[in-house]
Amino acid sequence: MEDKRGVARKMGKTKHTGPMNLDKRPQPSLWAGITPMGLGKVKPKHIRDTMKSVWENRDNAKYAYRILTEGVCDGCALGVSGLYDQTLKGPHLCTTRLNVLRLNTAPAIDDKWFEDIDQLRQMDSTQLRKLGRIPYPLSRKPGEKQFRRLTWDEALNRIAAKMKSIDPKQIAFYLTARGITNEVYYTAAKVARFLGTNNIDNASRICHSPSKTALKRSLGIGAASCSYKDWIGTDVLIFWGSVAANNQPVSTKYMYAAKKAGTKIIMINPYREPAMEKYWIPSIAESALFGTKIVDDVYQVNIGGDIAFMNGVMKHWFEMEEHSKGSAIDHSFVEHHTNGFLQLEQHVSSYNWEELERSSGLSKKRMQEFAQLLANSKSGVFIWSMGLTQHRFATDNISQVANLAMLRGF
Repeated sequence: MEDKRGVARKMGKTKHTGPMNLDKRPQPSLWAGITPMGLGKVKPKHIRDTMKSVWENRDNAKYAYRILTEGVCDGCALGVSGLYDQTLKGPHLCTTRLNVLRLNTAPAIDDKWFEDIDQLRQMDSTQLRKLGRIPYPLSRKPGEKQFRRLTWDEALNRIAAKMKSIDPKQIAFYLTARGITNEVYYTAAKVARFLGTNNIDNASRICHSPSKTALKRSLGIGAASCSYKDWIGTDVLIFWGSVAANNQPVSTKYMYAAKKAGTKIIMINPYREPAMEKYWIPSIAESALFGTKIVDDVYQVNIGGDIAFMNGVMKHWFEMEEHSKGSAIDHSFVEHHTNGFLQLEQHVSSYNWEELERSSGLSKKRMQEFAQLLANSKSGVFIWSMGLTQHRFATDNISQVANLAMLRGF
């Protein structure tokens, strides 16, 4: 199914209203427990990790403070500039940001570590990072036991000579998504074209090219169609193959605000992630003390069973429509803004419940429960991550999510 407006659709100007107030009134019904700070439970140790970070960065404390108050998170950059963002008022801080802070403030590695490769081989990645930053270009030829320091001119000339000897079509650039700014991506693309190649790739493509392709095909836009503020107060918030509490911990503050606003939060994942069920949010006093129950329900699909699950949801909607038109599908939205509705209905209706249960790993009853929840919701936001995109049929995963949203007019 596709949005009729397709690529001609324009997003228009942003009308962001700025950060909103956070409801800080205590709500014991959302508490994870009455044990202060979750003592004795398996959970992030926020106070311990904060103190550890302060101690680790004590030799460069002024710079560390500048990074925290003026910079963007090196972990996920989720809406935070300094200690504040444009979604919610008040400070935002998470242990992920504190844990990677040392990557910026660490001193240079002592030269002695470059003298014997065997002693470095005995260390794990954490121990190697604690040695500090590599301060200048190094070279080690096969069979040699130590690194030799190069001048910057030597290093750049060696790289340039190698690249000049290669056909540009055989040169490729790969950039990781973490710790690199938009300016670096822009410059890398310019350099690649200057050298005569268009082989440039990055980690975000591996993560989300299926999202871009599917959303462009289904909606005409290759990116998210809402903001974090839309999480707060929507009827239902669905995390699909996404463990935001672990990977983007600062997002738990948005989840807390959504729960306070009456939003139901659902997780669809093969594994019941503990951090998505209960979380102690350090920047909110109530949650830091007693924790917060995040998700209201968990649907444990089979790995790769998401499309079957979605097909089951839509199959139930079409059955509901046979008894009462408009009970599940927003016909006005579908009629005015989409194409391919009949083909989708025929495709989904061709499946029987037994094969949908077998493929999805969930019972007919559970699929119907989720279908009913969405049918009763006036608004909803779907969030997904690598659990949907890192499959060979990932683009179809996202297209089906888009179909669910369009059928409801979300």
